[in-house]
Amino acid sequence: MTNKHTWFYRHFLDNKFAIAGFNVLMALLIIWVFTKIAWVFQPVANFLGIVAPPFVFAGVLFYLLNPIVTWLVRRGLHRNLAIAIVFIGLVGVLAAAILKLVPSIERQVTSLINYWPDYWAAFSKWLTDLNANQDLIAQKDLNQLGSEIMSALSGKEGLIVSGTVAQIQNLVGMVGNVVVTVGTAPIILFFMLKDGDKFTPLILQVVPNKLRASMTQMLHEMNEKVGSYVQGQITVAIAVGIIFMVGYSLIGLKFALVLGLIAAPLNLIPYFGSALAMVPALIVGLMTSPKMFIMVIVVFFVEWLLETQLISPFVMGSKLEMHPITIVVVLLTAGNMFGLVGVILGIPGFAVLRIVVVRLFRWYQQVSGLYEDPQPEPSAPLPAPAQPDKKA
Repeated sequence: MTNKHTWFYRHFLDNKFAIAGFNVLMALLIIWVFTKIAWVFQPVANFLGIVAPPFVFAGVLFYLLNPIVTWLVRRGLHRNLAIAIVFIGLVGVLAAAILKLVPSIERQVTSLINYWPDYWAAFSKWLTDLNANQDLIAQKDLNQLGSEIMSALSGKEGLIVSGTVAQIQNLVGMVGNVVVTVGTAPIILFFMLKDGDKFTPLILQVVPNKLRASMTQMLHEMNEKVGSYVQGQITVAIAVGIIFMVGYSLIGLKFALVLGLIAAPLNLIPYFGSALAMVPALIVGLMTSPKMFIMVIVVFFVEWLLETQLISPFVMGSKLEMHPITIVVVLLTAGNMFGLVGVILGIPGFAVLRIVVVRLFRWYQQVSGLYEDPQPEPSAPLPAPAQPDKKA
């Protein structure tokens, strides 16, 4: 029989902090074990690498098109008919955009390729003049750095060739993945739009009855957060691309259409996207004339004002409820771990993870009893006032 007054029982078995610390250690131990047997999950990772892209692409389109389908259904249309109308409209918009934009894009890309040698020569001359007028780094040091780079590259012909072959193989694989994604995503999207309201009940079938209400609320919150983020980011990206295209066209910058189209997807990267999109425009403006370089900066400043003061607050609002520092940390971490995909999907992924962690923490608050307000100790009763002496 356990003696409840022993030192071990009081400090470990009956100590909630000790139990919580033990649970944390067990979680870390499990994570460490998984890192040692990660090779077991490699087939799963390969499978997800094939299956995940079309589902992610279809999911993004689902959050964009589902509000339109829902609006049509509320107007009395059958859901399948509403989906068909949305698909036809989407195909029509894409066809019109291709017919209108592809010829112009092709001309500008061809012109950019033809002008590239001149731009490169002008950029090289600008670097030479800049080096001649600066005193921070001596020419001797620059020459030594160049010789070290050349010596590091010398004798690497075989590695370069093998690396080129590997890059070609990766490119072929990437093209194949894009074809598979584009071919299967519309099918997945159709069933998402058709049976999207059945996903939550299907998940709840495996959830215990006591947890279904909380799970339903959590899934609803996840869907709302991710949906608002996807809709807002793509809307802002399209608006930014249009602003850049119009601005570059007004100042007469070459390749305005191509540079604007580059800015739209780059803007999916929070905070850094617009700055990255400005780099090629600044290079083209600098190689054109100093005046054009200044005008590109003016266009970027106008776009920054419109995006930060008008478009983003109106479209995005504060639905994510994340501090800017948190967003920057998430972008750096996700980008370092998962590359470009992590940068784009890191914010919604972190939002979903935060919802799960907050729910788990609230559950722990309830079951642990560590966060309950301490009950005030009952105060001692006040002594009764002395009764006057009746005989007196």
